[in-house]
Formats: sequence, structure tokens, C-alpha cells
Amino acid sequence: MTGVTLDSAWAVPGFVPAGADGEGLTVGSQPITVEEPKALNRTKTLIRHDANGVITQVILEAARPMDEISKSFAEAGIDHILYDGPVDIKEAYVDLSTDPPEIRPKPEVVISGEIRPIKADGIDVLHLTVRPENFTVYVWFENRLVHQEDVTDGAIEFAIDQAGTFRVTIVAAQPYKVGAFEVIAR
Repeated sequence: MTGVTLDSAWAVPGFVPAGADGEGLTVGSQPITVEEPKALNRTKTLIRHDANGVITQVILEAARPMDEISKSFAEAGIDHILYDGPVDIKEAYVDLSTDPPEIRPKPEVVISGEIRPIKADGIDVLHLTVRPENFTVYVWFENRLVHQEDVTDGAIEFAIDQAGTFRVTIVAAQPYKVGAFEVIAR
């Protein structure tokens, strides 16, 4: 095993380790900088999307270069973009209002109001406001859908005469994430 000892020479600006002749070199008072070579094959992610910007497929690796696949997709009329970096299909969308289209994080559904346990008497009511105002609300009890309703004014009123834990899911139009909360009725 070969050991390497760093001595005080390494602390001198501009010190270059010993070359073929065994002598260490110092070049002026400035350190020598070496630029990294540019990547020859930068990996891109191919993102397929629909006409609304919903990501339908993410291709991370392929046998052919992504630029070739992109060209083939363009010739076939398949909506897609090339992107540098990873993309989470559930957390992102393609913003088609920009030129070129860009990957953006999906905005959160905002639920305002007090989410609290309620009495299972059909009278105690939760009053909540949701942004965006247009969405579909789904109510689940014991993993079964028990209610579904389209909402256009952003208001939810929740009352129930059945005791238990209810999962409420808010599904707004693209590009929003799905919002959800639980209501305990006693």
C-alpha cells in the first residue's frame, strides 16, 4: 500500500505536484486552474405530455440517444420535450404557455377553514373554502366512495350522521395537485 503525505508545500498558492523530473513546480503567485472538459454525452430526460401539459411518460434511459428519439417523436407528432434532470410525474407538469414549454412544479390545492372532529348528528358542519374554486370533491368511507360532487364556488360544507373517519379528496383541473384531508365524525 502506498501512502501519500501532504506537507506544507501543498498550502503554497500555485504549487503543482512533482512532474516527471521529480521537481515540484510553482507557477507565479496564482494557482493553476484546469477547466473540466465539456460533457460529450449529456443525459437528457424525454418527457411526453398531452395537450393540457399533463405528463404522461418520462423516459430516463434508452438504447438510442434522446436527441434521436426526440426527432422521431417530432416527426410522428408526439408532444414531448427534452429536459435536464429528473422529473416526478405526480409533482410536475409541462407549462405550455411558455416558448419553449417548461417543466414546473404543480401548485397545491389550498384548503382554508378549520378541519376538526365533528359530531355525527348531521347538524354539526365544517365550512371550508378551497382554491381553485372549480374542482370535484370525493368523500371516502372505509375505502369506498360514498359521495362525489362538482364544486364551482370553492365552498365545501361537510356534515354527516354516520360515525367514523372520512377521507375527503379534492381534484382540481390540471395543473393542480390532488388535495386531501380527513374528517372524524363521533
